[in-house]
Amino acid sequence: MSKLPLAPFEKILKESRKGIRVSDSATKEFVFLMGEIAKDLAYECAELAEHANRKTILDSDVKLAGKRRK
Repeated sequence: MSKLPLAPFEKILKESRKGIRVSDSATKEFVFLMGEIAKDLAYECAELAEHANRKTILDSDVKLAGKRRK
């Protein structure tokens, strides 16, 4: 089970297309997937900070990690 709240992600899914409905199981699966993506992104941010000999993740690390995922 994810630690992420369901409601904001359900809203994101519903806002993806006018009139779309979203099942509870779809919301849970979406939240699980987003959690996995977030973990991977956090790991990459930490790697970038370590590579720069820092113990602090900076916004620049997050931006770079995000660009590299595209």
